[in-house]
Amino acid sequence: MIRRAEKKGIAVLAVTARGLKAARRIEKAFRGVSLVSPDEIKSVGIKRAAADAFKSSLALVFISAAGIAVRAIAPLIKAKNLDPAVVVVDEKGRFSISLLSGHMGGANSLSKEIATALGSQPVITTATDIWGLPCVEDISKEFGLYIEDPKKIKAVNAAILEGRRVYIIDENGARLKSLKARVDCRAFVFRKNLPKSLKDGEAIVLITSGAEKPPLGIFSRTLIMRPKEVVAGIGCRRGVSKEEIKKALVRAMRIASLSPGSLKCLATIDIKKDEEGLVKLAGDLGLEIKFYGAASLNKMKCATPPSRFVEKITGSGGVAEPAALLASGADRLCLKKIKSPQVTVALAKAPFTS
Repeated sequence: MIRRAEKKGIAVLAVTARGLKAARRIEKAFRGVSLVSPDEIKSVGIKRAAADAFKSSLALVFISAAGIAVRAIAPLIKAKNLDPAVVVVDEKGRFSISLLSGHMGGANSLSKEIATALGSQPVITTATDIWGLPCVEDISKEFGLYIEDPKKIKAVNAAILEGRRVYIIDENGARLKSLKARVDCRAFVFRKNLPKSLKDGEAIVLITSGAEKPPLGIFSRTLIMRPKEVVAGIGCRRGVSKEEIKKALVRAMRIASLSPGSLKCLATIDIKKDEEGLVKLAGDLGLEIKFYGAASLNKMKCATPPSRFVEKITGSGGVAEPAALLASGADRLCLKKIKSPQVTVALAKAPFTS
């Protein structure tokens, strides 16, 4: 299954020749647009053209009737966190309709941007938007939070719409303060600790990198959001397999009681830029690898004394710990270096910056 992060650009599907004018105006107004012409659609069929765009693009814009778009994408829809944004624009460019993935995929925002470019009317039907209320998807995007179980979004947004109490729980005081300042809703109660119980219709948004789950009594109504804040510094022997590195990383996260969903990036020494197992693992996880020279790593003060053996091979007295600290910007580790036969892993949390 392709992650949204691996998709690129906007596919504009001009189903008819009369829709080409609006399609070309959109093409000029936005970067990264791939225009699918009526002839191309005719040669492969609308369902095939839509399927190809759905698989590879962050957003689809149909220049057509809404019904055509609905029939074309219906078999392709998977989940809130996977589907691209889908917007429908009529042939005359009078309306820009947010059809699918309005919040998480950004179709609502794209609909408004297209409307501005064409001088048309945006059509937004998501309930929180029409009532001027925040939604958890927008909070997730604004604060860079990963939603662990998108199926629970509906219950939380329903509580917001009904004016029920929604607890926003975050042990990070700086982020909690920023949330309170930037998310305006009378239904929200901001606090650092979980409530012991919930009344009917109430819900919880728990922002944490910790792996521990809430108590069973409130778990079903708790939406967990993961801050991308954990940096894994990794040292490894030449030629170690992807599986071996992953095994060591999973072990480190388990020891630190941290969720894999909070991984921000991997970090290591620059001589590992061509380390196949590490590069492949980062690709599988959708994570960036940050590389640092030995001189930079040697400047860091670490918990574990420098290793003469590692220094002889790499030029640095250590890799995992200083790399984790450098990449995170933290002044301390949340897990000191742990060793396996071929891999070392250290963990640090990036501090929150508003």
